Amino acid sequence: MSKKIAVFDLDETLICGDSGRLWTEYLWEKRIITDPRFIEADQKMISDYCAGKLDMQKYLAFSLQALQQIPAEQIDIWLADFVETKIKPIFYPAAKKQLAIYQQQNIPLMIISATVSFVVKKIAAAFGIQTAMGIDMVMKEGCYTGDIQGILTFREGKVTRLQQWLEQQNLSPQHISFYTDSINDLPMCLFADEVFTINADNKLQSEAEIRGWKQLKWAL
Repeated sequence: MSKKIAVFDLDETLICGDSGRLWTEYLWEKRIITDPRFIEADQKMISDYCAGKLDMQKYLAFSLQALQQIPAEQIDIWLADFVETKIKPIFYPAAKKQLAIYQQQNIPLMIISATVSFVVKKIAAAFGIQTAMGIDMVMKEGCYTGDIQGILTFREGKVTRLQQWLEQQNLSPQHISFYTDSINDLPMCLFADEVFTINADNKLQSEAEIRGWKQLKWAL
């Protein structure tokens, strides 16, 4: 078993965009959702996230109302099309290259994202990454609800979930590499042994300069 693992944030790190927001836009384009408040909630979510003051619970409770009556199987069908049409075109080529290097070296890969897990896992699978964590939603009668299950994969929650996973797998890697764009991931950066910032926001860039983290610029 590898003594190393590589952990990636998803949005604005592996892909040039926010998958949660793009998913809402996709549902809007397909007329699956028709209430403009869902689009507005996403715009507010992005600005709150960037400002470090996002109430994730409140945001998800609102945004997932749109899908509450829809069977998960149907959502899965839409997700496959969504990944194909909206996500694959914005996957950073440098990210693909980096993932391939780790795969050649048999270093386990993981995505941990603060987007809902049914979106994160579908995207991860498309890029051959078996282990992916997002925010798990409670299911009721085969549909996703707006209630969060377990610990949020957000800020320090990412560290907790990673630690839980390592315990479950009985793993104690000696070296964790972590890739992110956002200051919201500072707890994960401090937990990792090696940090790569990808097109870092201003606050993360300052931390990277102080701490000597590698700063990468990825483009489409």
